[in-house]
Amino acid sequence: MQGAGLITDASSDMDLESIRSAFECFRVAADRFHFISKNFMHPPSMDLQLETVNALDSIMLAQAQECALIRAQLEKKKDVTVSKLAQQAALMYSGVFDGVKPIAESHHLPRGWVLLIETKLRYYQAMAQYHEARAENSKGHYGIAIARFSLAEQHAREATKLVGQFTETFFSTTNLTEDLYPENVQGLQDLVTALAANVNEELSRANRDNDIIYNDPVPNISTLPALEAAIVAYHFDIGDFYASDERTNVVGGELFTRLIPMAIHEGSSIYSEEKAKIIRAEEDKVNLADGELQDALSFMKMPESLRRFEHHQRAGPDSIASEFGELSRAVCDAAREVQSTERASSLTDMRASVEAQRVRTTEELNHMKRILDEEQRTSESALSEYASEPLFASYQPSSRAASFYREQVAENQKKLEDAAGLDNSILSDYQSVVAPWLPALHSGSEGVISVLLEHLRDVDIGDGPGSQAMDAENLVDIGQDQPVGLAGQVQTIREIYEQLLDLKSVRRSTLSELKAFARDDDISNTLVKASDAKGLQALFDRELHKYDNHIQRLQAAASRQDMLVKRISDEFRRLLELPQARSINKRWEAAEGKKAALESQVLEAVQVYHH
Repeated sequence: MQGAGLITDASSDMDLESIRSAFECFRVAADRFHFISKNFMHPPSMDLQLETVNALDSIMLAQAQECALIRAQLEKKKDVTVSKLAQQAALMYSGVFDGVKPIAESHHLPRGWVLLIETKLRYYQAMAQYHEARAENSKGHYGIAIARFSLAEQHAREATKLVGQFTETFFSTTNLTEDLYPENVQGLQDLVTALAANVNEELSRANRDNDIIYNDPVPNISTLPALEAAIVAYHFDIGDFYASDERTNVVGGELFTRLIPMAIHEGSSIYSEEKAKIIRAEEDKVNLADGELQDALSFMKMPESLRRFEHHQRAGPDSIASEFGELSRAVCDAAREVQSTERASSLTDMRASVEAQRVRTTEELNHMKRILDEEQRTSESALSEYASEPLFASYQPSSRAASFYREQVAENQKKLEDAAGLDNSILSDYQSVVAPWLPALHSGSEGVISVLLEHLRDVDIGDGPGSQAMDAENLVDIGQDQPVGLAGQVQTIREIYEQLLDLKSVRRSTLSELKAFARDDDISNTLVKASDAKGLQALFDRELHKYDNHIQRLQAAASRQDMLVKRISDEFRRLLELPQARSINKRWEAAEGKKAALESQVLEAVQVYHH
């Protein structure tokens, strides 16, 4: 994190040549980290993990972008140029922040790096908006300039808050590297404070001038377009500048020749990749074998299809209850809901109450109609008797005055008739759908189970009177130790099925052993003793033979599975061809169908009940 102190010195004793050298050094450092990330797919230590190296790569490039920005400031470049460079620095530090934060949380990097990176992110965001606002102000876009200054002020305030968290006690811990000192952070704090002061001063001046002179509308900050960015920091690839024969003269000899040569590190990485290839290949084969086994068992509906035949052998008086006496969750919940509702207010009582209200309302409407008719007759009689009297010259008939009330009575009668028709429709559904099940639903799921078992009594799925005879017809006298007929076929299939499950478990455990063996397999010492890099491939071949035992065990398991799958398929086909098996299947499917139909009726009854 040497770049933390870099920007604090830029305004004092650093010249353009120093900035240029730092810029190139950061680019070269980024390129070397990039090289490590691409060539060490299986790093030997935590600091060479891919996420850590990529984060360091991004940090180097971000600091190189800082150097370009500092140089532009020292050269007094235009505000537009400085804004673009600062915006790119902010974007880079935003990416760095997202990459470093999870690494710091897992303790692979010092936690303090996150705070420093976020401080720089806010600082460069404020700087980019500040210089863009100055550029807009020079163009006469005073309202936009004020909005930019306001946004810069927000970012500067955040940066000031973050840099204030660097206290003396912060440096007494191991949160940061030893290359970051309090004086560096003090310089960074001074820069943040100075930028915040400049932003506030410019914002106040811009607001005052706009209020008095320009009166330019100030747009909402959220509507401002994104700033343009100019990236100048790329990886420095030495191969782009020097030929392969010149590269050795420039770079020099390998630094670690007397320790562990780079070829050994590369060999260790290659060996790790070879182990990974073996693991991936064997894991793919295991997953494929598991999928094929699952497909084969699903096609035969194992183990559910065996259950009906095994039930046939142990069937007793309670056989139906044991197999079909359990309702689905939806039916149980629906039955309990109706039971609870009926306890609070039964549907029968509600229907009686509604019917009583309908009768009362009908009588009241009829009574109103009779009153209006009587009033009309009286009015017409009086009008005919006293029509010649002067006082009755302006007399209006009752029928005209009471027309509104007659319309209201007729309208309410029509609504009542419509409601009665709807109630009759609902009552019809109730009588056909709900009524048959309502007594059972009063008792919840237990009542539904009782009705279900009552309906299933005519389906014989246990030992019928002819089942023993059918078994006898299929028995062949080949010895008592070998079961035959339906019972023997089912037992054979069950044994093969159990063997397949055991084989699957053994295959998975063997794969786990292979992974553990590969994880603990370290040939670093053997690689160090290797005389040269040319013999590494032969060494790899010898070392990889250690995995042959696990691979052969997995291959044997796959071959045995193929044999067992073929055998269980043949046995299951022969089982289904037995007359007794066909009879059991037919009765079982009839029971399942009847249970499904009854559960459907219950759900429909509950749905109509709630409507």
